[in-house]
Amino acid sequence: MPEVKLPEAGITFDSILYVIALVVAVSGVLVALVKGWEAWKKISVRDRVAKLEGRMSKVEARLQLGDKRFDLQSDDMGHLLNSQMALMLHFVSGNDHDKLREQITALSDYMAQRATKAAQYAAEHEQIQNGGNT
Repeated sequence: MPEVKLPEAGITFDSILYVIALVVAVSGVLVALVKGWEAWKKISVRDRVAKLEGRMSKVEARLQLGDKRFDLQSDDMGHLLNSQMALMLHFVSGNDHDKLREQITALSDYMAQRATKAAQYAAEHEQIQNGGNT
């Protein structure tokens, strides 16, 4: 029977390189897995959707409040035009004091109501800015 020669047992330069490469590869894979898991936790779709829905409801509340304020400004413009008309009628005729008195009464009533509405809208705006919903 022929004699079989086994390679010498020992540490060679190639085996050291192989072990180092294996350790670097395994640690690289582990680091990639850990970083990927952390990124996956941060970019959770459910969390992003919930966050966006919260922001969207806040924006919708602000838009509704803006619509209310535009309505209030439209009312303001109507009362200003009525007041100007009463003043012009008084200027032209010179003796139409009744219309002027009626308009003063209507305007003072409106201004009292407007002050409460403006305070209410300011409170709603503050609540929206603090994160609450109307």
